[in-house]
Amino acid sequence: MSDTKKILIVLSIAAVSVLLFLNIWQGFNYERINAEIRSYESEQKEWFEENKKMLAAISVYSSPARVKQIIEENSDLRMQGPGQAVIIKFSTEEGIGAE
Repeated sequence: MSDTKKILIVLSIAAVSVLLFLNIWQGFNYERINAEIRSYESEQKEWFEENKKMLAAISVYSSPARVKQIIEENSDLRMQGPGQAVIIKFSTEEGIGAE
């Protein structure tokens, strides 16, 4: 057998070995990335559910019945009649004040 054929056989074996290694490495890399994506999807679902709960809480706390209950429980607050309004201005320089 000639030297060139021996070199070609050795190079072919080396190339197949390298390609096999790269294929295995790609499989492990794919699984790692896939696990990371599943983790992100799970986290996204958790955030979505928490967001839905917060939106429901906001709608409950801002409902007219809840606002009326807070006004009735707080002695400093009182219901205003029709045509009456209270303007509250927020100022960063002077703090919070009501007019």
